[in-house]
Amino acid sequence: MTQRLSNILDDLERAGRLSVTTAQLAALKPGASADALRQALHRQQRRGRLVRLARGANQWAIVPLAHAASGAPPLETWLHRFLSATVKGPYYVGLLSAAETYGVSPYATTVTQVIVPAQRRPMRVGRERIVFHTRAHIEELPTRWHETPDGRFLVSTPELTMLDLVRRQGIVGGLSRVSEVIAELTARATADGLRVALKAADDLPSAQRLGAILALQGSPLADTIAAWLAKHPPQRTIPLVPGLTGPIEKDNVFRVLRPTQLQPSRA
Repeated sequence: MTQRLSNILDDLERAGRLSVTTAQLAALKPGASADALRQALHRQQRRGRLVRLARGANQWAIVPLAHAASGAPPLETWLHRFLSATVKGPYYVGLLSAAETYGVSPYATTVTQVIVPAQRRPMRVGRERIVFHTRAHIEELPTRWHETPDGRFLVSTPELTMLDLVRRQGIVGGLSRVSEVIAELTARATADGLRVALKAADDLPSAQRLGAILALQGSPLADTIAAWLAKHPPQRTIPLVPGLTGPIEKDNVFRVLRPTQLQPSRA
């Protein structure tokens, strides 16, 4: 007799496997027709026991009872496996979502921000919304595992996270928010890690802007960027914020124009 899908899902959950494909479930129900399996999947989906990971994807997440209210298991249980199968290339959780994994979250984040090589539609899994941002040469950028008891996924290093936040400050809340997050991330960053990120990212404008922000905050990491820029001198002076207007002054070390009201930290 073909085992009930609900029992199969229970067995998979007990084994700690919360991500599964339609083909894998079909293999575990060898006596079921494709139509019968499809109906069983839809029943479990309506009951909240299963959630489809993306529109058109034959991948599912099993929702444990403890996470029934959120409609999905934690990201750590399925994100890496899902992206490895669908993106079929490098990825990393970045920007404010990466900062949050390092315990830096001055503002509540409502989405998980993931960096991928090619454009993808946003997706919603239960209450979790995932948005994708593209970047070239991801495989060269420094990442690390974010490990939890539930599983793991790749995140940008603290140093790459700072560069990315400056690079995309317009979509993460602007200069004020970015500066606040960077100030907290510096406690988790190192000069060696920053040199690795600078070389891998090879993004002069972001390096200039990050250096200027760190200098204003009185961080010694500003010296690391200044030394790197001395070997890769920028060809032009840029605004700290794209489209900057109003009274400005020039940071001659990083060749950045900044608002005059911004003053270096005296701490």
